[in-house]
Amino acid sequence: MNNKSRILIIDDEPDMLSACAKIISVLGNDPVPVSDVNKAIKFLEEEEFDLIFCDLLMPDHDGMEVLEICQKLAPSTPVIIFSAYGTIDRAVAAMKAGAFDFIEKPFDANNLKILIEKGLRQRNLFRERSNLLKQLEDKYHFDNIIGKSLVMRNVFDMIENVSKTDANILITGESGTGKELIARSIHARSRRKTKAFVPVNCGAFPENLFEAELFGYEKGAFTGAVHRKIGLIEFADGGTFFLDEVCELPSNLQIKLLRTLQDQMLRRVGGNDLIQVDIRLISATNQNIDQALKEETLRKDFYYRLNVINIHVPPLRERNEDIQLLAEHFLDKCLASSTKKINGFTDEVIQALENYNWPGNVRELENNIERAVTLAKDNKITLADLSPNVLNNQTAPALYDGTSLIDLKHKAIEEIEKKYLLVLMEKYKGNITRVAEEAGLTRRHIHRMINIYKIDPDTWRKN
Repeated sequence: MNNKSRILIIDDEPDMLSACAKIISVLGNDPVPVSDVNKAIKFLEEEEFDLIFCDLLMPDHDGMEVLEICQKLAPSTPVIIFSAYGTIDRAVAAMKAGAFDFIEKPFDANNLKILIEKGLRQRNLFRERSNLLKQLEDKYHFDNIIGKSLVMRNVFDMIENVSKTDANILITGESGTGKELIARSIHARSRRKTKAFVPVNCGAFPENLFEAELFGYEKGAFTGAVHRKIGLIEFADGGTFFLDEVCELPSNLQIKLLRTLQDQMLRRVGGNDLIQVDIRLISATNQNIDQALKEETLRKDFYYRLNVINIHVPPLRERNEDIQLLAEHFLDKCLASSTKKINGFTDEVIQALENYNWPGNVRELENNIERAVTLAKDNKITLADLSPNVLNNQTAPALYDGTSLIDLKHKAIEEIEKKYLLVLMEKYKGNITRVAEEAGLTRRHIHRMINIYKIDPDTWRKN
């Protein structure tokens, strides 16, 4: 495999072109010398190069023209302009037009070597940046915010639409629904994606330190301020500032942050100068907004500035059809770092997961799947691997309308019997005799219940 760097050289002088190619080859690179600009353009359209050298003065095309073409066809490839008639003015013009560097002819091998090394380092930085951006987009792509339900498809549409704007966004929803993941996805799709995403939990700092953390401070602003510190808002300049649990933000800081959002200016603690900042604010809360406004823990003027666009993330119990999809996603995620071979879930497990209320939402589901993978001994996740909370605290379906009291009693008894039997099966690892003894029933009765509720005792009979 050829690991040499490919360097395109464009020069209408054959002797200079040949000499440059020989030096570049001796330095361990793969030169591609071209004397015809049109041919060079065709190369750029069809192939990829690590570095481009281009003469400034050529009969058919000016080097500046070629530079402009290179920026369109190969924007991440550094272009170095050279000329036998170089002047400071020409060098400045080339650099302003986007050239990576400028060198005068004739040049010696040492100078050329240094310039090539600098150019290739720049090219590697471009590639690393592109790879990081690709990873960022992949990580926070919709496929990783799992959901096929209508409510989640609506959330995806909102993410797609608001990412193209700079409007402030308020994300509401219960704890564990993935509000920060949505905020990061918006940032990753926005024009600000190359700048910082700075998350701050408003409940994580003591009130007396929070102002200094957000706005920064000048040396001597208070005891212990022995040097200037850049605040988190200033650190997010050009990017996205994410305020989690925004209703926990102290009222005095809500006022100060409101002014910063209105003017795009801030003043560090102990400072006099106003500092220009350009941030996109995304905030989130799991609290009831109406209640927070009523109790004045959230100022109305601040709220109106935050809530230009609202995205509500529904709790998991309201998107039951997403549960199996999420469970399979988390299973694949856990198995990626595990040596276990697990081929999915039993039907009883899927039913149990879909019947549970999930007060901790997606985060609780992920933790339960991780627990199940850790405990699993079979090639499928079984009821014995699930948390007792999932088995014992499932919510009964709301079937009261049009259902007689007798039918409801029978249904309630069946649910209690099944849950009771599942608990005993787990406790005694599928031993029918022990289960019958504790239940005060005969083995035949237990077998009848097993058949009615389609329970497989072998699920718990493990070595």
